[in-house]
Amino acid sequence: MANQTVQLAALLREAGAHVELVQVNPPWRPVWAARIRGLRAALRLPPYLWHLWRASGRAQLLHVMANSGWSWHLHAAPAIWIGRLRGKGVVLNYRGGEAPAFLARSAASVCFSLRRAHAVIVPSAYLARVFRQHGIATHIVPNIVNLQRFIPAPQRPGRAGILIARHLEPLYDHATALRAFALVRKQLPHASLTICGEGPELPRLQMLAEALQLQTTVHFAGKTDNAAMPDYYRQADLALNPSLADNMPISVLEAWASAVPVVSTNVGGVPDLIRDDVDGLLIPPGDPHAMARAILAILTDAPTARRLAAAGQAAARRFSWPGVAPLLFAQYRRVLIRPRRLGYTALVSGALFPLHEWFKRHRSPMLRRRMEASQWWPREQIETLQLQRLRALLLHASEHVPYYRQLYARTGFDATRVHDLRDLRLLPILRKPHINDHRDDFCADDAGDMKRFTTGGSSGEPLIFYLGKQRISHDVAAKWRATRWWGVDIGDREAVMWGSPIELHAQDLWRARRDRVMRSDLLPAFDLSPARLDEYLARLRKQRPAMLFGYPSVMCLLVQHAQSRGVALDRLGVRVVFVTAERLYEDQRALLSAAFAAPVANGYGGRDAGFIAHECPEGGLHITAEDVIVEILDASGQPVPAGESGAIVITHLASYDFPFIRYATGDVGALDPSPCPCGRGLPLLQRVEGRVTDFVVARDGTVMHGLALIYILRDLPQVRAFKIIQETLDCTRVLLVSVDGLPPSLRLSIVTQFRARLGETVDIVIEEVTAIPAEASGKHRYVISKVSR
Repeated sequence: MANQTVQLAALLREAGAHVELVQVNPPWRPVWAARIRGLRAALRLPPYLWHLWRASGRAQLLHVMANSGWSWHLHAAPAIWIGRLRGKGVVLNYRGGEAPAFLARSAASVCFSLRRAHAVIVPSAYLARVFRQHGIATHIVPNIVNLQRFIPAPQRPGRAGILIARHLEPLYDHATALRAFALVRKQLPHASLTICGEGPELPRLQMLAEALQLQTTVHFAGKTDNAAMPDYYRQADLALNPSLADNMPISVLEAWASAVPVVSTNVGGVPDLIRDDVDGLLIPPGDPHAMARAILAILTDAPTARRLAAAGQAAARRFSWPGVAPLLFAQYRRVLIRPRRLGYTALVSGALFPLHEWFKRHRSPMLRRRMEASQWWPREQIETLQLQRLRALLLHASEHVPYYRQLYARTGFDATRVHDLRDLRLLPILRKPHINDHRDDFCADDAGDMKRFTTGGSSGEPLIFYLGKQRISHDVAAKWRATRWWGVDIGDREAVMWGSPIELHAQDLWRARRDRVMRSDLLPAFDLSPARLDEYLARLRKQRPAMLFGYPSVMCLLVQHAQSRGVALDRLGVRVVFVTAERLYEDQRALLSAAFAAPVANGYGGRDAGFIAHECPEGGLHITAEDVIVEILDASGQPVPAGESGAIVITHLASYDFPFIRYATGDVGALDPSPCPCGRGLPLLQRVEGRVTDFVVARDGTVMHGLALIYILRDLPQVRAFKIIQETLDCTRVLLVSVDGLPPSLRLSIVTQFRARLGETVDIVIEEVTAIPAEASGKHRYVISKVSR
């Protein structure tokens, strides 16, 4: 662990970080005190704590290297508490194969301190499983091997040289290795064994070597500086790891990098590291005969030795700094940008907003806390949760939702036989006409209070539906969690460029008061005239929001207007720009990020489909998998391979009152098979396509978002689908699919409302058609403006 610490510090300094090491075991004077173990620890502890307290005051983040036993209680746990007392981020890096036994003895006290760390990282999946059993979420950041120092020898000596690089502690069972070596010597008399390390076992091991008549062929190298280890590997033909308990032995990584074949016991996390007979040979612990057979299998079979060595060398590349650094830096960033715990923001997020949700009978605060734990679960555990919730939703729908009772009877679907997420495919895809044609049948007979909503969607076909408090609570919690990923929270100053359904009118008094308390400022995205954009710039400069939220196209228009006015936006203090409701193009991301000097976070979802996915600071577009199952399907309704584009179909697991089961969003996207460096177990969307809105230009030159016209049509029950085409400043066509023909009074109302936005003299041509054709690309655009802005 000391070698890893020194190596990590050097690598971080090379990456530009200022690193200060606080050593727990500096050389001690007088020498006699160092020989008394308890006294040595007692004398070292006060100066260690003092140095740590002072160093933490200078640091932004504490990276605590931790191990089991007294080292934890004396060094690691105090470091966590000192970091918290000083208000610093704490990353706890736990190592050691003895963790299961240690936690079994001291779980309560150890976990109490562990939970105070802002992030817990471990080097192996083995330790991640150990801590998961005690309710501790961890993130895997593997050990690092220096591939510049540990390199293969040009030619192996061929002297059957065996190397053990473990300290002389009972845990590492050198005694079994000596007995196995005695058996090897019977077939390979010229074999030799070198043991690098020091420890209390030395006298006993020397006596055992002499009893086995190995004193001339076993070399105890003693304490060996890490700088000298590459030479030992270059002289070895085999590396042996005889441990009784282990995690991720650095000696295995160093042997692999040096192209030395490895034999190891299959204890602890070793099977997660070494694949038996692929990049090493695994044996049971404490068995000298099995150990001897494995050693001889390599030393007497050159092709096997070369095969294992080559595979090990390839495996070692996964543990080089370029591969490990993104995982470590992701945890550093997560800790450094955590939301504030003090001040007005903490008051709002911790008390006022939860009180607001309680009055509305929403459970979002509790759900958010659950989600912030479950986001770190492994993919398999999240899928188990999805299956449990899916079965409950499907069973509830069969008992309480008329539409699904009829559908199950018609198709022969049995919700009690759902044992796999893939069984969901037995149900047909749900589309907007199904809901519009059977809306009342989608309402559960045991539903509580529900709220009516309308959305147009990417196809331009309006959808009227209802959401209950459970569903709204889950969507609020999911968005809240994603907001906190970026170090901001409810209560931080926020500017929202959005299309409120009450777009051109003042908000109601209650909503306005709530927004003032939450420090949220709504900038309607409809009237985007130069004068209104000037007003918005003035409000932003006055408010200095920590976050922006809205349509990317609208915010880009604001940026372009600011640039034309010579107004700089990079010193407003914006920490993140949240965009949603439209496809985010890379040129838009670049423009917004440069203008506000802040990262841009993309979100994907809708009022109907829910809060589907959101981008984290590491760039992964994480699906809200606790609540949403996402399928990507081809034209025939079959799943496409990960990375390939298809139709996005979702099942919202919290939609009991008005179920959305296999609902076609009308969008196109692809799943990402790669894990995100952030360590979250939530699956990823690789990209989202097909959501394109446009601007329209009024006769007087005012630019407004296309939703200004969409809102006129999408809430009309007589309108099934529509497409708006602005041909010129003087003429706009509306293609419209009606249910039973458009009444003259409604036609006049549409024309009047369009003219109120576009201009009184603009010709509004309504064309009733039987269907809205797609674009040549296959995508649907519900607003197209041919007028240059």
